[in-house]
Amino acid sequence: MRAHHCLIVAILLATVVAGHTQDLGKKRLYECQRAAQAPVIDGKLNDACWQKASASGEFWLLKGGPNMQQTLLQAVYDEGKLYLGITCLEKSPERIIAQVKVDDLSSVMGDDALEIFLQPDLQGTDYYQLAANSIGTKYDAIGFNPGWGADWQAAGSVGKDAWYLECAISFKSFGQYGVPGATWGFNVCRDRNGEGDTEWSCWSPSQGGFHQPAKFGRLIFGGEAGSGDRATLIECARAAQRSIDLEAQLNDALKTVKSADLKKFDPEKQKAIAGQVKAAEEALQGLQAVLSSNTLLDTRAWLKANEAMQSALDGIDEAAWAIKFEKLFEDQE
Repeated sequence: MRAHHCLIVAILLATVVAGHTQDLGKKRLYECQRAAQAPVIDGKLNDACWQKASASGEFWLLKGGPNMQQTLLQAVYDEGKLYLGITCLEKSPERIIAQVKVDDLSSVMGDDALEIFLQPDLQGTDYYQLAANSIGTKYDAIGFNPGWGADWQAAGSVGKDAWYLECAISFKSFGQYGVPGATWGFNVCRDRNGEGDTEWSCWSPSQGGFHQPAKFGRLIFGGEAGSGDRATLIECARAAQRSIDLEAQLNDALKTVKSADLKKFDPEKQKAIAGQVKAAEEALQGLQAVLSSNTLLDTRAWLKANEAMQSALDGIDEAAWAIKFEKLFEDQE
């Protein structure tokens, strides 16, 4: 089973790199499938369709780099609507801001909110923005023009370690419909304001601002529910590729730290470095657990493993650079 999964991921890595006539190989991709039954828009994400839909994560900070308060998006559709289920992981749910309670105010994005960007016509210049906070207060615009209004629903809820948004967006809002094989420009962005300084992150990296259609990912409308789930394969391929880079960087930092004479550091620093080494080794073990199990096609398992490696790398990289600088000073004496 593992060999079969590895072959699938390897094929998808090659596919993602190669791309095709629409240059999808350079874009973030999400393939949504037709839902057998529409979800109830209540912000709880407990409908059958959400249990089956692929979860795409790995949001990136607007300034570049991975965002540690991650977000997971899911999407399905039927003959009339596009449905989104979004999970915003949150370490401080008690600080979530939801002050705006009147629709059609751009100030909703000053709350903890999500911004959804859709570009149904990739040959045109128009794109649409829909935003909502954790209590379902909505805002919509065509580009920066709030005079346009969408036919859509939004509902949110707050849990112990995340908040959730569920949306139903009518295709009639755009004059176009999602049909199998159609591809739209797409991005989901997060405004995290509850801890003071705003933290902006996005699914498709968009350095310089969210309103950049050229940097939107692609939403692909797939076949019937239960057909081949390419969204999962695409996400796992991306995550597998990133894990290779993280693993190499962690092993390089570990090599630097373990080859150094740590007695040159004070006891408190030695203790901190020991903790960073332990975290790095545990993160690498987590990766091996994914590779040796039946979770190769589990997007959440990959997200968890890569987050652990990134967090460990942030710590042990500090120790590795401290050691390199120490050696540099010694060589100059």
